[in-house]
Amino acid sequence: MVRRAVQALRPTFRASRADQSAGFTLIEVAAVMLIVAIVASLAIATMRGTGRAKLRAVSLDAAALLRRERLSAIMTRNDREVLLEDRKLIGLGGTAVAIPDDVVLLILGVERPLRHRQAIVRFHPDGSSSGAVLKFSREESHYEVRVNWFTGGVAISEAGSVQ
Repeated sequence: MVRRAVQALRPTFRASRADQSAGFTLIEVAAVMLIVAIVASLAIATMRGTGRAKLRAVSLDAAALLRRERLSAIMTRNDREVLLEDRKLIGLGGTAVAIPDDVVLLILGVERPLRHRQAIVRFHPDGSSSGAVLKFSREESHYEVRVNWFTGGVAISEAGSVQ
């Protein structure tokens, strides 16, 4: 009798078999979320176009190329040029910066019209240069890489909209 009374007082947490198999486990939900995240990252990575960060990276790479060529002109005591050929800025040291197709490059300070292969900036052994402004634009943003003709210094400026 006491035994039955104790069993009656104990709560029962038994669920039917139908209730136990309903729903998803935490591992199944995590696996599905992982698959969705991988597919989303692949979709974003394969989308064409240059974002603002990529435009900035191209501008910084171009400025670094110009600075290297200026330093090489000073060190070797020879004139050095940066050329534009097939949407690539090429230094005489062999380093090249590719310009993406959706980026517009405007060059100010070039004496002659651009041909297939054109010198953009010439650096002299005393550190001076021919001077130029390279304007990298995409949609509503742009970066300007300025080469001072007197000092040969290279500076980058950013603006929010193309004017």
